[in-house]
Order: sequence, then C-alpha cells, then structure tokens
Amino acid sequence: MMFRTRDPEVVREAASMYDGEIEGLNPEEWSADDRNIILTDGLGNTNLLEYVKPGVYTGHVFYKARGKTAVALMVEALNKTFSEYPVEVIVGLTPIEKVGARWLSRRVGFKGHGIIKTVIGPCEIFIMTKESR
Repeated sequence: MMFRTRDPEVVREAASMYDGEIEGLNPEEWSADDRNIILTDGLGNTNLLEYVKPGVYTGHVFYKARGKTAVALMVEALNKTFSEYPVEVIVGLTPIEKVGARWLSRRVGFKGHGIIKTVIGPCEIFIMTKESR
C-alpha cells in the first residue's frame, strides 16, 4: 500500500538505486519542501513528485518491483496522486536505455511525446493529465 512520507531517508534510498547518475539532489531539502510529494510502499518502491508550478509536477519513479507488481503499484500511486493531491499534470523524462521504465510508463497510461537531448543523454518525454487518466 502506497503512503505519503516526508522522510528524507526514503528519498536517499530511492536515489541510491541510480548511484552516480543523479546529481544535485539534497534529500533533506527536497523532502522538506511541502509542495513535493513522496509516495512509497516502504519496500523500496517510491514515487517522487517534484513541484514545478501549481498543478504541474515532474515524476520520478524508483521501483525494485517489476512486471505486474510494478504496474499495480504505479496505478495505486497515480490514483492516490490525482485524488488526494493538487496534481493536474505529471511530466517525466526517461532515459531511452531504461526500456523497462518506458514500458511501465506506457502500461499505466502515460503518453510519449518524443525524444529530446538532455545533459544525461536522450530521454523520452512522458505526460499524464488528471483529465486524460
């Protein structure tokens, strides 16, 4: 079951899954911002929703689960996100080599909007709106 936390250790643990790939993240500062949302199951599956502007968030997904379990967790997190928080739009950038993450995004209803060059390499843009869900 997904629940909200403000524990910076959850952010640190999630980011450690991609050790060396994430720069500039301060878990204490990030989790202290009340506008950001941390949803976790406490078992290493975490969604970070980073505030951009009213109603718009950047989504970051860190899951140990795979396949059907990951889909079920993501659906639960999205249902909670859009029903309990002021989220209208979630935007994500997924590195093209993260095939499983891109598959998961599509499977739960995110729409791909092309590939762009970023400082970490090519990424696919994914967007989901509360309305299109």
